[in-house]
Amino acid sequence: MTPEEIATTFNAPAGYLGPMGLEAALHPRKPGILIVLDKALEGRTNLIAGANKEEYHLRNVTPGRDFKPTLIADIRNINEGELDPIGGEPLRLGKAVEIGHIFKLGYKYTESMGARVLNADGKEVMPIMGCYGIGIERILTAAIESSAAAFKTLFPDTEKSGDQYALSPAIAPYEVIVTVTNIREADLLAAGEKIAAELSAARIDTLLDDRDERAGVKFKDAELIGVPYRINIGKKLTEGKVELVDRLTQTTTDLELANITTHLQKLLHSSKP
Repeated sequence: MTPEEIATTFNAPAGYLGPMGLEAALHPRKPGILIVLDKALEGRTNLIAGANKEEYHLRNVTPGRDFKPTLIADIRNINEGELDPIGGEPLRLGKAVEIGHIFKLGYKYTESMGARVLNADGKEVMPIMGCYGIGIERILTAAIESSAAAFKTLFPDTEKSGDQYALSPAIAPYEVIVTVTNIREADLLAAGEKIAAELSAARIDTLLDDRDERAGVKFKDAELIGVPYRINIGKKLTEGKVELVDRLTQTTTDLELANITTHLQKLLHSSKP
């Protein structure tokens, strides 16, 4: 409420407001002031309330006796550490992303459509309708935020650690990205193409980055789209090895060319829920 609305309704400034002496509405849709009593105060006696007069409060106010609320509802926010009313354990507050929801629609639409079903006794009844939904984009958002938070926990001092994340292979755009660090070196490009073809043949979802860009640019792009495994084709190829970056565990391993496909298949199998 604006200060003007408060003054009109209570004849007092904010800080001294209370339900006493107000004409409460008999119903939320009826004329009068909507007075809501929090369920936690139901049955309480001898409370303190504003007197609707500057510098004054009232003692020994008892709901139901001294004023009648329009309705009683659970409107109070919980606090960290309060006991769970069901299990009795301390409550913990945390941020979350809503990835799905369920709505009870009641009879609104079934009544308007004239929908009827037979119950267990064979009688026609109007069904209660509901709906549910899952947000594909929200699942992706939650996965990205969780991964980024995990990376920041592991490496709190890393510059721009909040930009780092890796998606699970189950939802990543690609399971593996093969990065040729310098496509102008024919042997590196040929090896990258061969490895990418072998991985694809093994039904591993693979992306080949053979752009004429600096290696750092390619690495950053792979990170930005969340690919969990990256194979770097670089100088170690002369030793018959490539570099595997596991971004889920933030580890780097040198692999023999002959072991790449088998090693990745094991990693992907172990990452499945």
